[in-house]
Parts: sequence; structure tokens; C-alpha cells
Amino acid sequence: MSFQALKFTLSQWTKCKPSRPYQGLSAGRRWHQYLWQDENNQFVLEAAPDQSLYYMTTQKEGVSPGDYIEISGVGTPSCYQIIQLDRYCDPPDMWIATLRKIAQGLEYRQA
Repeated sequence: MSFQALKFTLSQWTKCKPSRPYQGLSAGRRWHQYLWQDENNQFVLEAAPDQSLYYMTTQKEGVSPGDYIEISGVGTPSCYQIIQLDRYCDPPDMWIATLRKIAQGLEYRQA
């Protein structure tokens, strides 16, 4: 497989919508995928004082409150919903979000 074909395949894979278990949860919402080892899409994830919430800081366009985030690359993938989103002025695509972890019993799979 050529590099261009692989790049296209990965690009399409990351744009897929979730299948069945999360389908109802994600109606009208987008999924955003992050990999721990992806040096081109760096982020910080830290636990909030309230143990049920997390804070995430990164740069990415098109993210809105209510959207879902999947973080994978080390162990089992973790899924979160964006509860609150605050954007920085500079750069304009940088933001910090308050996330709520989605129950581990649910399983996210690419279509």
C-alpha cells in the first residue's frame, strides 16, 4: 500500500461515525479522536478536583460542547463528552474543555 493510500485510509477512518452502542448518544454530535503518541496532535488531559471530571487542552477546529472525544494508544481507549468548552484568543483553534468520562460498559467502534 502506498503512503498516499495509507494516508487516505487513515483520514477516512478518523472521520467515521460511531456504530451502534453510541449511536443514540451521539445524534447530532461529532466524535474527535486523539492518540497519546500522535506528535502532530498534542494534548494535555488531567483530572479535575471533582473526580468525575477531567480537563483537556489542545488545538483543533470544529469542536463543540456536547461532542465526544476518544483517547487511545495506551491500554483501553477512554471516551469522554465535552461538558464545557472555553476557547483561547491566540491561537484561535486552541481550547480547554471540561470532560465527563463515559461509562466503561459502552463500547465505541468505528463503522
